[in-house]
Amino acid sequence: MTTNKKNAELREQLIAAVIKKRAALARAHQIVVTLLEPQIEEAAFIDMLAEIGPENYADVVEERHINKLCGYPLCAVAVEKVTTKKYQICGIKNKVYDLTERKKFCSGQCFKASEYIKSQIPTSPLWLRDKEQRPNFKLFPIKNDATSL
Repeated sequence: MTTNKKNAELREQLIAAVIKKRAALARAHQIVVTLLEPQIEEAAFIDMLAEIGPENYADVVEERHINKLCGYPLCAVAVEKVTTKKYQICGIKNKVYDLTERKKFCSGQCFKASEYIKSQIPTSPLWLRDKEQRPNFKLFPIKNDATSL
């Protein structure tokens, strides 16, 4: 009898965990869709970051790029002219830069700001985050005279 009772309790816990996981993934998907909008408020953006993972943020950047928007969700600049170059050579620093990710942004400042945010997003599973302390996200300071690489 006690074995059946334990099995029933375990089954209930498993069902609750699956429901919690599905809800967290659905919420993350809804946030990704919301972040595709051109105008996002800073406070709302920071609140949403705690409920997505790095792969969700990468999806946001990619989808915004496909929609010809700057990949940084707080930037509403349309990126109409995308360079076809794959690499940029910097003679001063003696370096070769891969532009694959950089092409998704309107400026170097937005690229840096996006990378800064991406580095702060927790990698833990979304459905287990309610047991963690909520991260204190900080935005990268963007200057008004943003210049590209």
